Amino acid sequence: MMFHGFAHLSAMKVALALAVATVPASAASAAPGYADIADLTLAAPVIVKASITRSENIAARDSPGLAAGQARLLITAAVDGALVAGAPVPATLTWLWDAPLDARGKPPRPKGMVVLAWLSPPDAAGKTRLVTPQAQQAWDSALEARVRAIAVEARSGQVPMVSGVTNGFRADGTVKGESEAQFFLAATDNHPLALIVTTRPGEPKRVTVARGDVIDDSAESVKPETLLWYRLACFLPASLPAAAGGNDKALAADWRAALATLGPCGRVR
Repeated sequence: MMFHGFAHLSAMKVALALAVATVPASAASAAPGYADIADLTLAAPVIVKASITRSENIAARDSPGLAAGQARLLITAAVDGALVAGAPVPATLTWLWDAPLDARGKPPRPKGMVVLAWLSPPDAAGKTRLVTPQAQQAWDSALEARVRAIAVEARSGQVPMVSGVTNGFRADGTVKGESEAQFFLAATDNHPLALIVTTRPGEPKRVTVARGDVIDDSAESVKPETLLWYRLACFLPASLPAAAGGNDKALAADWRAALATLGPCGRVR
């Protein structure tokens, strides 16, 4: 077999041949959340569904950086289909996977397992690497659907990439206790984007997003577990910067309320 000799390569050769990141076993066992899947999907040039046809345990002496409680495996997998790929993908791929040991201290036997893998572009021989330590996940239809939805949204160009908040102001309404705060966000694609917090007596604060030059009733609520939600919940600062009005206590409180309404980013890893 072409890669049979991997187990006998020196540690340096293994590191050069197929780079692999490491992660503590406790983190590797945690189920990924939406933000984790979005992180992977946005980072990976290639995403495939594949069936593992072979795994070979790499000796610890040839596995630099291997964390305690893990085994390094050379995975050979048959590609069942590509979800994302900028070029043709070889029918068979190989990569290194740092897998958690089982309760007996034994490495897993993943042959026959169907996985989703987030990968770097493979070479002509099919050698590639996982983009992060968590970038091999057991396949299921719900996970595949989530990945496809994120990839489609990301490639639509309709969801701004949020990089911060540039300014904010707050105005009281005509009714006591009524107010509206507007926070203008910085986006890497330079699309106008504003986060709006509306306060009315006896009602929960309403948080909406305006995606154009005009801020009016067309501003939309942010749906959880969408790419827009991810980019707001995971990339906005926890506190309103002073340069954006953070010294105004009422405005800063509205900012915190907006983030609370969005909810935590929820990265598991």
